Amino acid sequence: MSLISKILPKNQYEKEAIIKAFLIFFMTIELLVSVIFILLIRIEIDHQKHNIFLELVNYSYTFKGEKYKLELVEVEKPNHFYQLMEDENGLYIIIPIPGVEKDVLKIIYPKEKFQEDVKGIFYDYGVYFIGFTLVNLILSFGLALYAITPLRKAVELISDVARDIAHDMNTPITSLIINLKLLKKKYNDESIDRMEMAVNQLRYLSKNLNPLTEEVLLKQEEINLKKLVTEVLKDFASMYPDIEVETNLQDVKVLADRRVVRRILDNVISNAFKHNVKNGKVKVFLREGELIVENTSKPVRDINKIFERFYRESQRGMGLGLAVVKKLIHELGWKVKAEYKDGMFRIKIVFHGREGGYRN
Repeated sequence: MSLISKILPKNQYEKEAIIKAFLIFFMTIELLVSVIFILLIRIEIDHQKHNIFLELVNYSYTFKGEKYKLELVEVEKPNHFYQLMEDENGLYIIIPIPGVEKDVLKIIYPKEKFQEDVKGIFYDYGVYFIGFTLVNLILSFGLALYAITPLRKAVELISDVARDIAHDMNTPITSLIINLKLLKKKYNDESIDRMEMAVNQLRYLSKNLNPLTEEVLLKQEEINLKKLVTEVLKDFASMYPDIEVETNLQDVKVLADRRVVRRILDNVISNAFKHNVKNGKVKVFLREGELIVENTSKPVRDINKIFERFYRESQRGMGLGLAVVKKLIHELGWKVKAEYKDGMFRIKIVFHGREGGYRN
């Protein structure tokens, strides 16, 4: 069991890499072998025709056998004696008749029998081809596993580094949070609030490293999504006072993991504020089955890469936030889509899936 667990893919990225590598190896080998088999079948058919030709010539000397047909044919200028030819009746040769000038003898190998010979050739090679395809399946899977070994090691190394960074960040961040709370009790200063916001940003960054390196264990509980969205909006709105916030939130409850949903909301709403324009807008709409977060934005270079890990449209951030959103959305069985139109960047989350649902 431990050996099988080592061989099988451990996450979605390994699955995609194995499937792509497998298809490349399998289709390449299968195409090459198909061409070889086609050439072999043609050679075998030509070889069979040559054997039939020899049999027809031999029959012209003995006239012994029942699988050939004889016809008397009138030819004005016969000039292709003892050559294998083909017509609608089958394969044949013509031979001269001693003492007769215009009439020749046509010896025919019936078309039906030749088709049976060809079917036999296709059947024999078809069996070999199916057998080789099964071998190719196993071989291609093995090659795919071998090909992604460096990728696995690289991903494991990155995961270890990310895990260590997240772990090492926890202690100083916790210490900063505690000390800031003590200072806040003693001094009511705006600079302390700004420092607290900066520490919260560090905490979000630290939390974003964990879903990329570990499997998410889900707990089902009822969540008041309107209340949670309002809390997250309040936190970020205070950090970006120049951005106008517009909301239309219905009272929606979802059955999901609270920590995971909070992380999704933190990242999506944080992205809307951080990647906004000066004096821009953030609009949040929550209704039955879907959450839409919009923000004014500069044109997006490649909307299809928005959810890819480490992809950045600007120099801000590490390109992890929306990658974490996509992973967590997938874990919940929900759907997420990004769009850009008329200066507005939009993320739409649909609450449907195997692990969570919505209800009012």
